[in-house]
Amino acid sequence: MIKSDIKKDLLTIKKFNKLYPTLYSSDYDNILKEVESLIEKDYEDRTVLYQKYTYMIEQLQEKMYNLGFKSELLLESESDKYFLVETMLRYIPNYIEVIGKIRAKTSKAITDNFTDDELIYSIKNNCQLCDEHGNLIYKTINEIGNDVEKTRLLSQLDNVTNEIKKMKDYVRETIISKKEHVDAIEFFTIATTVIDKAFSLYSINAEFLNQKLQKKLEELEEAKFYGMVIGAVVVFFIIATIVSMIRSYILYAKSEKKIKNNLTSIIKLKNNLEKCKTISEISSKSLYFFAEKFNIVQGAIYLFNEENEKLYLASAYAANEMKHIVELGEGLIGEAAVQKQYIYTYLGEENKKFFNIESITIEPTNISTIPLISYEKLFGVLQLGFIKKNSIVHNDDFTYFTDMIIGFLRDAKHLETTKKYIELIDNNVITAKTNKKGIVTDVSEAFTKISGYSKDEIIGKTQAIVSHPDTPKELHKNMWDTILGGNIYRGEIKNLNKNGEEYWVDITITPQVDRYNNILGFSAILRDITDKKRIEEYSITDALTGLYNRRFFDSNFAKEFNISKRENKNLILLILDIDYFKQYNDFYGHQKGDEALKFLSKTMKLFFKRANDCVYRLGGEEFAISFYASDEKNAFQRAETLRKSIEELKIEHKASKVSSYITVSIGLSTITNGC
Repeated sequence: MIKSDIKKDLLTIKKFNKLYPTLYSSDYDNILKEVESLIEKDYEDRTVLYQKYTYMIEQLQEKMYNLGFKSELLLESESDKYFLVETMLRYIPNYIEVIGKIRAKTSKAITDNFTDDELIYSIKNNCQLCDEHGNLIYKTINEIGNDVEKTRLLSQLDNVTNEIKKMKDYVRETIISKKEHVDAIEFFTIATTVIDKAFSLYSINAEFLNQKLQKKLEELEEAKFYGMVIGAVVVFFIIATIVSMIRSYILYAKSEKKIKNNLTSIIKLKNNLEKCKTISEISSKSLYFFAEKFNIVQGAIYLFNEENEKLYLASAYAANEMKHIVELGEGLIGEAAVQKQYIYTYLGEENKKFFNIESITIEPTNISTIPLISYEKLFGVLQLGFIKKNSIVHNDDFTYFTDMIIGFLRDAKHLETTKKYIELIDNNVITAKTNKKGIVTDVSEAFTKISGYSKDEIIGKTQAIVSHPDTPKELHKNMWDTILGGNIYRGEIKNLNKNGEEYWVDITITPQVDRYNNILGFSAILRDITDKKRIEEYSITDALTGLYNRRFFDSNFAKEFNISKRENKNLILLILDIDYFKQYNDFYGHQKGDEALKFLSKTMKLFFKRANDCVYRLGGEEFAISFYASDEKNAFQRAETLRKSIEELKIEHKASKVSSYITVSIGLSTITNGC
């Protein structure tokens, strides 16, 4: 169906040679042959087919410009016709071309199921160009004086804009976000609708233009009648008319050459800038372009920083003395930034500056300082030096060059700012990501610093690599039950770094889900609270034994008592006393006594290390242990096991009256769930 329509259009175009022989050239025959060849062949490689279609569109667009000049449509003096021609020949074709690129690149990415940063950047850049072309069409239509035509065109443009928004939202939610399960046909349909709407806008524009040209033709026919009456007078002006025509032809030839050169330059600049990744590269390429295009001998680009309101040198060409930072209002650069106006400066004999380019000394005679404006805000300043006077800002296509450069610089600036923020977060915020099974998939640099493990050492392992062995199993179970249920977990966890040193973190774990709320993995944000925990630990622990002290026993046991009543648990309290410990100190000395206290404390902690087990030193040789038990018999067995284990340590105690070794006496109290 599409090929049939194209063939009909080709037959219509071939008739132009007879209808408009002065406007037709042999170049059209070559293009028509290429189009016929393109639709007859089948290309298995879609990339080659896309490149050929793109080349053909560029050729047709260039010929359309030339045709506009040859037919003098682009030189139309009446404002409405001028704006209609401008919209039809320049802006709408560019609009459709960019939309077609978005459709082609995105559809290819969906079909190939492959995207990378370069493709995403290219699609985002095309989306931005699409917005810019839309704004140009909007501004041009608003210049039309006929309210009826303006209203209809703006209404259709709104339809196109709404469809473009749907297309861009689809691109943003799929390709740029790298989401899976994307329907290529669905996107192609959306993008094709956009092109159809844009072509409708083109058709409406052509309809109004055709009406005006038809009206003008009728006026010319009427004028022809009156012209016959005053033919004698016209003869008088024939010579002047011939001279004028010759002059117009010369101007037209120059204009055509200029347009071709500028189009070539725009394409060349765009291709060069697309290869650049950084602000410095883009700025340098831009200055070299101006040197080649406008013969500048010195140049510099400054970018405005809105945070501190200063201008920073992005790149300089043959100018070694440029300041790296310029204040607003300082010199020509700062003054142009403040006024947001072009400043031309002539250098007299006393102010001449010399710049060395390789072995040649260049002497600029005048400098153009041009503010770079983006969306009515200051973006930067461009300064160019010339040997001869040059009114560069009055060049018709100079704005295209600067706007394109600003667009690339703005994207690079955004990328660099984003990269700095990411690096800042990565170096200072402790983060980790795991899959659904708890296997680490990514960690921040801050995580590697606190854990002591490199990324290579920890990625692919489980979080157990940093888990502390003292961490209760109940805590891990509660954490996994929470996050596997799709909820956010918050808590404090003790870990071990690579060197075996303890550290505490306050952790928040958030499930990562897809659009159907299926859990894909987990992301965690951690805060180092080691110092806080150490201060807390010092305030509640005994300095000698490391056990909880009497102050913590008084507060914590009351809490445990309330928990046991609320949850119907059996709370057990053991009171331990070392037998004849005063005699031990007198006989062996206090240093040996302290060592014995430490050894016994370590044994108690070894036997009572469950999540709710607490071992306290109440004072001197007196200790307490609180824990939960299923019944009193179980509690008694644990207490008896501890007593025997301490005696089996066989710590010599010759001053004891009950054993040759250190022993303990234990009292047991049960607070049952019925109390």
